[in-house]
Amino acid sequence: MPDTRGEARAARRARSTAAPTTLRTRVAAAFLLLTLLVCGAFAVAAVRIASSIEDRLIDQRLSRTADSLVERARQGLPPDLPPSVTLYRGSDIPAPLRGQPPGKYTLPQDGISVNVLIRDDLGPLFVLTDSDADFAKIQAGVYSLLGLAFVACLGLALFLAQLTASHIVAPVTALAQAVETGATPSDYPLLDSTDELGVLSRAFAAKTEAQQRYLDRERWFTGDVSHELRTPLAVVLGAAEVLKARLAGRDDLVELAERIRRTAADTSERVVAMLLLSRDPQSIGAPPTALLPLLRQEMDRCRPLLKGKDVEMTLHADPDAAHLEVPARPELAAIALGNLIRNACQFTEQGRVDIRLEAGRAVVEDTGVGIPAAVRDRIFDRFMQVDPAGAGSAGLGLAIVKRVAEHLGWTVRLDAPAQGGTRFVLEFAVMPATAADAPASPDTLPG
Repeated sequence: MPDTRGEARAARRARSTAAPTTLRTRVAAAFLLLTLLVCGAFAVAAVRIASSIEDRLIDQRLSRTADSLVERARQGLPPDLPPSVTLYRGSDIPAPLRGQPPGKYTLPQDGISVNVLIRDDLGPLFVLTDSDADFAKIQAGVYSLLGLAFVACLGLALFLAQLTASHIVAPVTALAQAVETGATPSDYPLLDSTDELGVLSRAFAAKTEAQQRYLDRERWFTGDVSHELRTPLAVVLGAAEVLKARLAGRDDLVELAERIRRTAADTSERVVAMLLLSRDPQSIGAPPTALLPLLRQEMDRCRPLLKGKDVEMTLHADPDAAHLEVPARPELAAIALGNLIRNACQFTEQGRVDIRLEAGRAVVEDTGVGIPAAVRDRIFDRFMQVDPAGAGSAGLGLAIVKRVAEHLGWTVRLDAPAQGGTRFVLEFAVMPATAADAPASPDTLPG
């Protein structure tokens, strides 16, 4: 199956890079937004209430003025009007109000709204208007105070938002720092807290402890297996060397003893490599390792796989890569290169196996059966086998190469040559060569 977990992690990293907003910012923004909405709602309500009160007060003043005017007219007294009220009769009535029945109206005049009252208490219609100039001044003052209060509330909200966000986020930040720095789960903050942060801290602690137990079991298992295997392998290796010495002169049996010795030595090195692979890359060191000798060594190990096949195996080293060194343990580099070469030799029945060492990469190319397009995306999965019969393989070789590459910070990829076969490219970081940088002609080792 495709590496969906890796794709998901990459997608999360892309989202975090594209939108770097912090939890503190989001909490503060939510606080500010709530304040803005509440203050805005109160401001709208205050404006509407002030306008309603203004209209009611003006209407009441016009009604009292009209009643006073009627009463004074009945008593034969002249009109007594407030400064903002104007009386219109007969032809003095504004054109828009002529013919209107008695009632209350609003008339725009000179850019302001004028309240109008039409009455017929004195017989003919008369009109009273109130320009509410005094109310307009009061209204302007109220609106100014509302604006200042709105700005002050936003400033106070910003301060409280930052304070509240810091108070909320600080425990989460402390928990994240404890996890990142590798603190023991028992030292995580908030473990005794009864709120949601306490639940989160205890969940982190439980998960970390479970993972640590799993890693300890894996490390102990790898160490125990390595210890238990290295002793019998050393015995087999020693016995094979003694047997080879005692069979001197019997070439057929000497070759068999040499194969036993070589297999035991290879297995011992693989056990060491697996033990290194189970450890943290930062804890095992990365000495300078020359790749050209390793490639020759792995080619010699894989040469028996080509016995009886019409296959030529060659090694080409570019002049600038002849003394190339990489920062890696030789056991791990050898297992990555060896598995690629072994895979090529195992699945090539006729043609060539070409190994090229270039600056920054090693290429293993063969003319074998190739890899179907349907399984190329899964070729580095564990137990993935191209040959249904298995061809004596457990389907772990390329998966181990992938794991070693990730452990060393290398990359490995599969290319499909146009002429068929397979091409694996292993890319790595190089170190300055320690040997003399003399030009070297490409090596060619026939298979």
